[in-house]
Amino acid sequence: MSSRYKWLMTALITIANLPISANDNALQIAERFITSFYSWDQNALNALLTEDGDHESIIYYQGWAEGGNYSIKTRRPCVMNKDAVSCSITVTDDFGLALGYIATDTFNLKISNGQVTEVTFTADDPPIFDKLVNWIMNERDHILTGPCLDMFAGGLTPKICAKTVAKSAEEFMRVEVLKQQ
Repeated sequence: MSSRYKWLMTALITIANLPISANDNALQIAERFITSFYSWDQNALNALLTEDGDHESIIYYQGWAEGGNYSIKTRRPCVMNKDAVSCSITVTDDFGLALGYIATDTFNLKISNGQVTEVTFTADDPPIFDKLVNWIMNERDHILTGPCLDMFAGGLTPKICAKTVAKSAEEFMRVEVLKQQ
């Protein structure tokens, strides 16, 4: 065994035994969070969340994303910010397919003692998605009192809600095309 090989092995073993910094640990937890979220594993996602936190909107969003057939197009590594970890994921979904866009979800995670204590999320959906929501409110309001009741605020049917909104997006686009003719 050459001395160079021995040196390399010693260096690798030394590095492997170094303690993980809090930031590295937070990044690993955030990456597991993203994996759990987009694999539709609610049990794994719940295991990463604090028991005393208000996490109903993220659990709802996971069901919504599954119902909307979110598929990861680009998964960027999570990055450490001042007091949170930020993870940006570009996805394709049924809404974007119907309305003609691709969106990026950005999750901001606060992590303490190895668990996610707070999650906020945003998406860069274009204005046409807002037009769809307004159209649903005005033309298909039964969706908001039916499958989308309490959407992102304790609603019980996120998958069905997402599928209904996606189907409405297709109908909305047909109406928009007819208006332009």
